[in-house]
Amino acid sequence: MKRFLKNISLFLHPLWLALPFLVWIYFQARQTGEFDTVEHNSEIQRNNHGCLMGMGYNESTAYYKLLNADYYKAPVISLGTSRVMQFKKDFFLTDFYNCGGAVAGNYNEYKNFLENLAYTPEAVIVGLDSWVFNDAWNRQVANWHGFKKIETVPRSILSISISIAKDWISKKWSARDLNRYPGNRGFNGRIKDEGFMYDGSYYYGYIYRDPTSSSDYQFANTLWRIQNNTSRFEWGEHIDGDTLVQLENLLSYCKEKNITVIAFLPPFAPTVYDAMEESGNYQYLTEIVPACKKVFNSYGFEFFDFIDGAFLGSDDDFIDGFHGSEIVYARIIERMAAGGSCIGKYVDLGRIETLLENAYSGLVFFNPHHRKSVEE
Repeated sequence: MKRFLKNISLFLHPLWLALPFLVWIYFQARQTGEFDTVEHNSEIQRNNHGCLMGMGYNESTAYYKLLNADYYKAPVISLGTSRVMQFKKDFFLTDFYNCGGAVAGNYNEYKNFLENLAYTPEAVIVGLDSWVFNDAWNRQVANWHGFKKIETVPRSILSISISIAKDWISKKWSARDLNRYPGNRGFNGRIKDEGFMYDGSYYYGYIYRDPTSSSDYQFANTLWRIQNNTSRFEWGEHIDGDTLVQLENLLSYCKEKNITVIAFLPPFAPTVYDAMEESGNYQYLTEIVPACKKVFNSYGFEFFDFIDGAFLGSDDDFIDGFHGSEIVYARIIERMAAGGSCIGKYVDLGRIETLLENAYSGLVFFNPHHRKSVEE
């Protein structure tokens, strides 16, 4: 028996040694909000609009956006991937909520998000990522058939703790880092001042303060994707017919629900767009605009082509190769409204003009070094 107990003790010894470390990890993560529910974190943010939601290990973006869209019931929303997340409430006269990041696949998923809403918005600004029209990318994306309820997908505390511990061991964060922006929620919010703002838009605090900190600085990663035929930049000759069918399903639903659709092709940074054209591997891009115009005209909805970022700013106005800054997206709204779009009745052009005239840089309106912590 003594030998048995000794063997058990030896077996458990490493676990006992690791226990203080795991407890320390738990309490470090506990303070960030990574273990809390989406509902709890959202309530904190609603009560303090300076708080960013920047989860690093426990994201449920679609559910977070749905929860808040239903809470605010804004008459105007934006819907798309991360490439619509720079539209701001400041641009609008009416209430606005940014649902960017709630979808990632084809347009059946966009329709599904709208079907999950507990209310019906008056207008939706839809970002049409060009790669969604490319069969070489689409075939890698799961199809959406029928209605799917959007729910939170929480990770277990153990799973989150293990991931956090691995990153600490790899020196991706330190305890001191977590006190940089204590008013935010999540590791990205606490360490980078990065995350969703209360209006659903996204704030890239660390890049605003130091553009060289971007993982795609000078578009190195995006240009690599173009050269290597991968990661949303797969080569393609023709647009995918199934995508147009899915797009029609989305527009038909909006027409039925009396939701006005204002759609656009999000811009690439000028250098990136030029590289795509010069490669000769993206012939499908030339087919998107005529096909979309035909579909949107048939439903009486609006469509805008902003794919070439050179018409909206310079490379310095882009977060990375395919994400324009809030400066770029202010210009998009301004161009839409000035061009006679129905979005004009919701837009505060005077406010947008003032923001652009007084912008801190080509990336952000206000000085990021002056952004107050919600703790202050």
